Amino acid sequence: MPDVATDLALTEVAAGVFELRLPIPFEDGLVNVFFFTDGREADLLDCGMNSEESLEAIRRALDHLGAPRLRRLVVTHIHPDHYGAAGALAGDGLADLYMHRLEVPLVHPRYVELEHLVEQVRTYLLVNGVPEEEADVLSNSQRALSQVVKPADAAVQLDGAEHIAMGQHVLRVEWTPGHSPGHVCLHEARSGLLFAGDHVLPELSPNIGLHPQSTPDPLHDYLQGLKRMAALEPALVLPAHGRPFSEVGLRVDALVSHHARRLDQILELVGDEEKSGWQVALDLWGPRENLYEKRLALQEGLAHLQALAVDGRVAKTVTPDAVRWRLT
Repeated sequence: MPDVATDLALTEVAAGVFELRLPIPFEDGLVNVFFFTDGREADLLDCGMNSEESLEAIRRALDHLGAPRLRRLVVTHIHPDHYGAAGALAGDGLADLYMHRLEVPLVHPRYVELEHLVEQVRTYLLVNGVPEEEADVLSNSQRALSQVVKPADAAVQLDGAEHIAMGQHVLRVEWTPGHSPGHVCLHEARSGLLFAGDHVLPELSPNIGLHPQSTPDPLHDYLQGLKRMAALEPALVLPAHGRPFSEVGLRVDALVSHHARRLDQILELVGDEEKSGWQVALDLWGPRENLYEKRLALQEGLAHLQALAVDGRVAKTVTPDAVRWRLT
């Protein structure tokens, strides 16, 4: 469908559904958020970062759509590019915020009172083999994210399987943990639309990491969710990054194969002698200069190691000072 406001990067992607592309400093440089119109009201899926540039684009989009009131805001998960502007758009006298209940307890330690989480992350880094100096720097990198997030309290906490009216569409909440514990997709069987958040992306593979705020086995969670989304057989997938696509089965097969290859690679790197997760990540990806990439590489490596341990393919040993991995 054609652009309705090219200077806003606002596009009608389905009947009464408008995609707005907002700038972010990572991923592919853009995050897609979606407006659902209903007369002079609109609903919004995800909201970008808490920046004046993003908020101005959202205000202009609402004005262009003739919907001055934002009725509800649904967030797929609380990462900064999806939840960051929530506090500017939702709350008393503003939109009602909907989010999965497993995301709710993650907000405060991540974005408001960071000290406990910073110390948790530092311990997690140290026990997984990160040198102390690196651990100090990496654990404090969390602080920068709080600068682009304005939190808001959820008016509705979701479990999954709810039906939510978004504009003139009625979408079912699909709980898809892995990338984040309470990540959700939204699906409408009638129209065949699947709003996939970060769960199914057309080109990128979302980071699936084991860390203090993740589920205990995020990779298996993620792979199971992928198969459930493929089984829905949506006609059109609308992701949070990249362009809409239709062949979800092919994309899911590619993502499942990608992680199967990664599991095999990591299995080859784990020998009979115990290794730390940091050693495995460095062996697999090599040294990284970017702090954000270093943490993601460790988290992703640990998620794969944990999946291998759950499947009995590697042994995981733990003490107060160290987590180590070796072949069974």
